[in-house]
Amino acid sequence: MIGGSETTILIPSSTTMESRDERIRTLKVGTIARAAAVFRVDRIVIYRDPEFDDSRFISRVLQYAETPQYLRKRLFPRERALRYVGVLPPLRTPHHPTSSKVSTLKVGEFRVGLVVDEVGSDNGAWVDIGVERPLPLKTASRYRAGQRLNVRVFSLKPLAAEPVDRSEIPHYWGYETEVIPNLDEHVSSTESLVVATSRVGAPATPDILRQTVRQGRRRGLEVVFGSPARGVDAFLSSETMEGCCVINTIPHQGTETVRLEEAIVATLAQVNLMRSLEG
Repeated sequence: MIGGSETTILIPSSTTMESRDERIRTLKVGTIARAAAVFRVDRIVIYRDPEFDDSRFISRVLQYAETPQYLRKRLFPRERALRYVGVLPPLRTPHHPTSSKVSTLKVGEFRVGLVVDEVGSDNGAWVDIGVERPLPLKTASRYRAGQRLNVRVFSLKPLAAEPVDRSEIPHYWGYETEVIPNLDEHVSSTESLVVATSRVGAPATPDILRQTVRQGRRRGLEVVFGSPARGVDAFLSSETMEGCCVINTIPHQGTETVRLEEAIVATLAQVNLMRSLEG
């Protein structure tokens, strides 16, 4: 996450509406995934745009991109939505390790694992963490085959791992993906600070960004982006819009339009910079 609070970005189901080419659509979603990882976004929410609903495609590509490479074949069967995932930029986050050797594992290392076999009637399981062989999982709970979980290597001789909660992991550990049917209902009910990005919003001055960062650190931060065809105000009631912090993060744009992925990078970069200055 950026700073010390949960950060969410909300994008429309019409994110990909500008192209019919599946390769280009896949790359666009991958660019958003990469930006989310660079700026430590915890959650990507896809809200429904009734004019163009590509939420299933967007969510599948986002989920695939976030999944460590060594688990993708097990978790994602062949399907049309993932036809061009070869163009996706690698995230290179801490939960996407490049080493696949048991000999490189360290005690205390965290990994994303997949339960590949349950252990009879006793508690425990075997878990694939991306090395040559599965590790025994020592736990008081029961896990089913095919379940994804986070683990920590606690022993090398004998080799063994234990499950851990995401909150125990001190590194950025990727984003979660969610699809919601109605943006207005979500924004009006959340307790987080909601920032609606808009060309007609107040320019993102240092003072505004500083206030946003401070409030977001206490409450959590949710940043909403409009569709390629319509602004955020088209999806929110006037009452809900009034409760948001509406800002323009590219106040002197030199182009007629700003693409969604460009707006995401520009906005998160400013929030990240201000958070680093605020400590």
